[in-house]
Amino acid sequence: MRKEWTAQELIAFEDRIGELYLDNQLPFLFHLSGGNEQQLIDIFKDIKEGDYVISNHRSHYHALLHGIPPDVIEDRILNGRSMFIYDRDRNFFCSAIIGGTPAIAAGIAWALKKKGSDKKVWCFIGDGTEDNGHTYEAVRYVDGFDLPCTFIIENNDRSVETTNVQRWGTKADYEWNSPSVMKYKYDITYPHARKPGMIDLSKAVKKTDDEYFPRLAEVSYPENLKGVTNYVPGLSYKDAANQVMTELGQDGAVFIGYNVHNSPGGNAMGTLKNVPDDQKLETPVAENLMAGLAIGMGFEGFKPVLYFERHDFILVAMDAIVNHIDKIERISHGEYTVPVIIRAVTADAGPFYSGITHSQDFTDMLRTAVSFPVYDPITGEDLVLAFKKAQHSGRPAIIIERKSRY
Repeated sequence: MRKEWTAQELIAFEDRIGELYLDNQLPFLFHLSGGNEQQLIDIFKDIKEGDYVISNHRSHYHALLHGIPPDVIEDRILNGRSMFIYDRDRNFFCSAIIGGTPAIAAGIAWALKKKGSDKKVWCFIGDGTEDNGHTYEAVRYVDGFDLPCTFIIENNDRSVETTNVQRWGTKADYEWNSPSVMKYKYDITYPHARKPGMIDLSKAVKKTDDEYFPRLAEVSYPENLKGVTNYVPGLSYKDAANQVMTELGQDGAVFIGYNVHNSPGGNAMGTLKNVPDDQKLETPVAENLMAGLAIGMGFEGFKPVLYFERHDFILVAMDAIVNHIDKIERISHGEYTVPVIIRAVTADAGPFYSGITHSQDFTDMLRTAVSFPVYDPITGEDLVLAFKKAQHSGRPAIIIERKSRY
C-alpha cells in the first residue's frame, strides 16, 4: 500500500533536500517541488498502484506519492540522480529530457491497450514542455487511438525562468481541447534549480559520470551467430533483407514507421511482405513520435523495429535516439531496457537518388553521437549478421540500409 502523504510531509521532504544542498552534499543539478502539494495529492487519488507515472526533472513529489520510499529517493538524489529516479516494480519513469516523454507515454499506452491491460499512463509535464510540438503529436496520437494515457500539465508560469507571457505574448494561456489533457496552475516555492543560498564547492564530493551511471557490460555473441538463421550464402542484399525481416517477425518484432503497412509502395520497400499486418504500426510522418512509441513499447516487452524510410529524417528523432534510446538503460541502472532496432535507409545512388536533402549519409555522425552499434552492412550476409547481432543483444542498434545495394 502506498503511503498517504500530507502537504506538510511533502514540504518537509523537499526542505531536507534543500538543507543537504546547503551542507555541500549535493554538488549537482536538482529541482525542488513546492506550491502544488494539494493538487498532486488530489490527482494521485486517481492514480492506481501499478499504473505508469512518467515524471520529469521536478520528480520528488511524484515519486513519493507513487510509493517509492523516501529513503530510496534521498539516496538517489545524493548519488546524482535527482532527475533520473526510476522504479521498474512501481512503473515509475523519470526523464529530464521532458520534450521526449509524451511520445514515450503514448508508446507505453499503445502497448497496454494492445495487451488488454487495465493499467493507465500518467505523464507529468510542465508548461515549458507544453510549448513543444512533440507534445501536440503525442496528445493527438493518444486521442486518435483512444489510448489509456493522461497528460498532466503543471503550469507554474515558468520555462526555466521565463514567464508564459514573455514566451507567447497574447497566446500565453493555451487551452487544450482534449480528453487526454489535465492542466492546473500553481505558484512555485523554489527557483528553477537548486535552492537559494551559496555553497562551498571545494567541500563537495564530486563523482564522474561513470560513477553515477556505470557503463553497461559488453555484449558477448555466439561464435556461429548466423547459425540461428536459415541464411543462404550468396543471397542478394534485398533477398537477405526480406528473409531477416520475416525471421524478426516470426520472433514477435513490431515494425514501426510510415509506409510499413501492406500497400503498393509500402511494406518497407517490400521487405515486410511476409510479416502479419498486426505486427506493423503505421505512424504519422513524425519521427520523434515514432521513436517514443518504440521506446514505450519496449518497456512493455515488445520488440520494436523502427523504420526510417529516409535516412535524412532520422535527424528529427535525434533527441529521442541520443538522450533516451542510447541512455535509458544506463541512467536507470538497468531497470529499464530499450531493445530498439533502427533501420535507417539512405537513397545514396542511381535511380533511388532523391536530391540533396533526401539522400544524405549521417553514418559517421551517428557513430559519434551514440554508444551503441551503428552497422553499415555491404553484402547480404553482412546485413543478416547485423540484424542478428542487434536481436541477440537486446540493446539498441542502428543498421544503415543503402538502396544502391538493393
